[in-house]
Amino acid sequence: MVRAVSSQELFAELKEIARRLGATSFGVASVDAMRAAGLECPAPEFARLPRAVSVGFRLSDAVMETLVDRPNRLYAHHYRTVNYQLDRIALELTAAIQQHGFDALPLPASQIVDWQARRGQASHKWIAYYAGLGFFGRNNLIVNPAAGARMRYVSVFTDAPLPTGAPGPGDCADCTSCVPACPAGAIHTSPADFDLERCTEQLHLFKTKGNIGHHICGLCIKACPGHAQEPHAKEAL
Repeated sequence: MVRAVSSQELFAELKEIARRLGATSFGVASVDAMRAAGLECPAPEFARLPRAVSVGFRLSDAVMETLVDRPNRLYAHHYRTVNYQLDRIALELTAAIQQHGFDALPLPASQIVDWQARRGQASHKWIAYYAGLGFFGRNNLIVNPAAGARMRYVSVFTDAPLPTGAPGPGDCADCTSCVPACPAGAIHTSPADFDLERCTEQLHLFKTKGNIGHHICGLCIKACPGHAQEPHAKEAL
């Protein structure tokens, strides 16, 4: 029998599991807070699970630096591999949460259920934001203080009484590196002006004409390294 643990102990246990499997950021979002802000989770399965664990995995800087004006096969493979690892982390967290008698629902790291709206069952980005793992950048991605946009995320919904984070301060300030890097012209000075339709069209072109096989780009991600180039940059784990 697994011994009873406090919410703080369970948080620390789950965080250590994520760290051991390569994660570089970890937090928990309040789903109620997200709903209060108008961010409804479309699937009814989430209604009874009031918290969402958010885990971030940092992309390889060396891989990102191989991108020039389009995604390449190396990045496509790295993208898939990171997604697989995130799904493994989510599975391990799910098992640990269930061993303590709580429910856990892992959300796939990359799964689109509505292609027209480019939506999954819930948004990993918004969950990461409400867990306090970063802020929304001009490129419509979560910007991590240490790794910038060079992160991917996965989420696990749960009824475990974990302590939750909250959106923190932060913005792109004077940095506009991602604006000229976008081949679709989808990124503008204001994050509110991000053009999802243009971005989606460009991803489709890369997938079909670039022999990549995935709706990926990576150029604005490369342009947003955060403090990744500073050797003593501090990360969340």
